[in-house]
Amino acid sequence: MEEQHDHYIPEKYQLGIITDYLQSHDFEFATEKRIFSYPIDVLAVKRGTTVAIEMKSKNVTRGVEQAHRDASLVDYAFLAVWEHNISEPLIERVSDLPIGLMSVGDRIHVLSGPIVEPQQLCDREIVIDLVINEVRNDAPVQKPQ
Repeated sequence: MEEQHDHYIPEKYQLGIITDYLQSHDFEFATEKRIFSYPIDVLAVKRGTTVAIEMKSKNVTRGVEQAHRDASLVDYAFLAVWEHNISEPLIERVSDLPIGLMSVGDRIHVLSGPIVEPQQLCDREIVIDLVINEVRNDAPVQKPQ
């Protein structure tokens, strides 16, 4: 499932593309949050629906595991990987799990949608508070004039 490429593109570049995508779809989001002791790259909320996104530039197998874990904590969980890392074995693996798959390039393409887990381990309101409190506390760099 792992594909090797001659160049490495850091996940921080994925983050910029993903956050632009989330903003364009009216999501509120927070990055590098924890639910219980589990780190999650991006937590997003829209109209009371919770979303987790795990980004991977390398070790896609680990990303599948993390997104699968996240599926029990939020409404929808996604794995986001660079488009050149998308492979048929990865698509097949993800299709057997309750997670979605995002291809990241110049734009985001949702290749497969996640399935909502019927029982979540974390109260939805806790996740929403994590995101909303992050957004409220995100002070602007420059003071208004």
